Amino acid sequence: MKESAFKNSCRQSTYVAADSVLSLTEASRQRLRTFLDTADSASPFQDPQFFGGRGKGEVDLVVERGGRTIFFALGYENFALSRLVPTLKALHVQRGPVAEDAESFASGLLALKELAQERRLCKIRINPQFTEDKAEQIKQACMALGFRPRPSTATLRLNVARDMDHIVARFRKATRYEIRRAERLGITVRRAESDADFSSVHQVYRQRASHKGWSPMPAADFAALSERIRAAPERSAALLSEYKNEILGVVVLLRAGARVHYLLGGIGGNAGNLPAMYPLFYRGIEWAKEIGCTEFDFGGYGPRGVASVNRFKDGFGGEMRTFMPGYTLTLTPLEVVRLFRPQHFSR
Repeated sequence: MKESAFKNSCRQSTYVAADSVLSLTEASRQRLRTFLDTADSASPFQDPQFFGGRGKGEVDLVVERGGRTIFFALGYENFALSRLVPTLKALHVQRGPVAEDAESFASGLLALKELAQERRLCKIRINPQFTEDKAEQIKQACMALGFRPRPSTATLRLNVARDMDHIVARFRKATRYEIRRAERLGITVRRAESDADFSSVHQVYRQRASHKGWSPMPAADFAALSERIRAAPERSAALLSEYKNEILGVVVLLRAGARVHYLLGGIGGNAGNLPAMYPLFYRGIEWAKEIGCTEFDFGGYGPRGVASVNRFKDGFGGEMRTFMPGYTLTLTPLEVVRLFRPQHFSR
C-alpha cells in the first residue's frame, strides 16, 4: 500500500496530541474510554487510567472520525537519556497503539510519524497487539511508512464466556487437583486493600523478579499503580493467596477491552510446595466473568517464555495467540518530510 493511500484514508480524521489525556475535553475522554473498552487490540499498558499521566515525556495521540475514537497511542519519550545523547531520543509505545481496524491503524500511524518528526525524535518503537490474522494488513501499513519488523510475541488466552463448570472441565487434571488441594488445605484468596497489602504484593513480586533475573517495576511506579487499582476496583484487582496468615502468592489483574490481563505476580518465599498460584488464577477467571469479560489473558507465553511457567498456564486450557511483530521506525533529526497535515493537530 502506498503512502498516498494513507493520506486519503485520514482526510476525514481529527488528530489530537497531548502530554496527558487529562488535557482532552470530557467528551473526548468519554469517547476514548468507550473505544478502549471495546477494541480487540486493547492493552492495559495503553490505558491512561492505569499508565497515563506518569510524568515528563508522555505523548498521547488520539484519532477520531465521525464523532468516535478509532486510534490511540500512549507513548513515552526516553527523556532522561535523550538529554545526554540527543541522537537516541525515541518514542516507545508499549503494547500499542490501539486501533479499530487496519485502516484506522494506518491513519493513526501516519499521524504518529508526523508527530515524531515535529518533535525531532530519532526512533519510534511500537508493539501493536493485533493477532496474526490481521498481520498482513498491519504489515503493509507499517512498511509503507518505513517501519521495520522486530520479533513477534505470544500469549495464552482463555475463553471465559462459558459457564464455570465448562471452563473447569477444560483444565488439565493436575490443575483441577491443585485447585481442590488449595481448598482442602484452607488456602484463601483476598483482594489487596491496605497500604500494607500492596507493599506485600510488591515485595513478593520484587523477590520473584530478583530470583528470575529480570527487572521489576520500580517501587514508585508500583505505588502509583496501586493507588489507581484501589480507585477502580471494577477494572482492576491485586489478589493475595494466604495460608495460616502467611502470604503465598500474589497477582495483579487489569481489564483491557473485553478481557482481563495478568500483569504481574509471584510466589512468596514461604510457599514451599503449597499451591500458591492456582487459587489466584482460578479466582481471577471468576472475577473476569463477574465483570462481563469474555477472555482471560495469561500474559507472556511461547518459546521465549519460561518452560515451567508455560506448563502452569497450559493447565488452565487456554489457546495460544501469536501477535504480529513489533515495528521500529528510524528517523534522523535533520529529516524533513512534508506529509499530509490532518485537519486538526494540537498539543
